[in-house]
Amino acid sequence: MAYAGPALAWTLALLCFTVGLLGVWLPLVPGLPLMALGAALFKVLQPDRLSWITVGVFVLGAILGQAMDFLATGWAAKKAGAGKAGARGAILGALVGLFFGLPGVLLGPPIGALLGEWLIRKQPFKRAAKAAAGAVVGLFAGAFGKFLIGWGLVLIFFLDVFWFHGR
Repeated sequence: MAYAGPALAWTLALLCFTVGLLGVWLPLVPGLPLMALGAALFKVLQPDRLSWITVGVFVLGAILGQAMDFLATGWAAKKAGAGKAGARGAILGALVGLFFGLPGVLLGPPIGALLGEWLIRKQPFKRAAKAAAGAVVGLFAGAFGKFLIGWGLVLIFFLDVFWFHGR
């Protein structure tokens, strides 16, 4: 039994999915959480067309994607030669950067890695800068991973709606 028109449910879900997929590349747009919101709205508006398991998978995907984003930054910095201080600095820079808008989101991880290596680990500036470059690579790797998760969630959504609950 549908509580709202299918057009409203589809419009809201597809809008959340589209903006969410763009949001995995755009800093400060919560891409995967927005996609989870779209799935939840669809479930509430069209309760017979989507399972709560799929909504739960969206929520889990959003949580894992956000965690992966932070961890990829630290991992890439470490692969670029950063020690624990640089990797932790990249993760801390990502967290602190959230409070400073777009510049903070983009610059926080490399600055954190640079400062961790240069000031705490006492590495030469050139080597610390290499770790910072690794943190930038990690930012893009995390975004790409979230993009793949996002497309996987869209696939799961359509499989559930049309295959398992299809009409």
